[in-house]
Amino acid sequence: MKAFKIIGAVVGVFIVILIIVVTMQPAVAHLEKSIVINASPDVIFPYVSDLKKFNQWSPWNKMDPEVKHTYEGTEGTVGSKMNWNGPKTDTGSMWIEEIDPDKRVKSGLTFGNFDTKYHSQFILVPESSNTKITWTWDGPNDGLSGKAMWVIMGPLLGTQFESGLKDLKALAESMPAK
Repeated sequence: MKAFKIIGAVVGVFIVILIIVVTMQPAVAHLEKSIVINASPDVIFPYVSDLKKFNQWSPWNKMDPEVKHTYEGTEGTVGSKMNWNGPKTDTGSMWIEEIDPDKRVKSGLTFGNFDTKYHSQFILVPESSNTKITWTWDGPNDGLSGKAMWVIMGPLLGTQFESGLKDLKALAESMPAK
């Protein structure tokens, strides 16, 4: 009987800690990951502004090689859009909202049948002969369920961003300098 009380107390403490962690999550999620690439912004920029080229290094294409993409609009321009449907990545859309050539791209994203809209940015900053690229994510953590999901998805998304940025680095550094 004493063992059950100890186990119950441990489980109770764990639940209280989990509730505290979840309620302390921000109402708006923000994530950013950066890497320095040995290439100029004009070499890197097409791979973040053109959604077809984005898929050459996207971490989600490795995760779901059976994903199918459709594209709308003129590649590399505001309003261009990519839709996907895959067994692991489900469905979603990403579209270009803002472009500042060789400096920044802002995209909107939706997933599945959810109405929630998220934003992602690529920010390129020259550093000598290199470029620091920062990949950001912003979106609402609606209610307790949204905050609980962010506890799991935030670190997972961060790992995926890091993987993608490493692949972008390898791709960009293999390109001839302009």
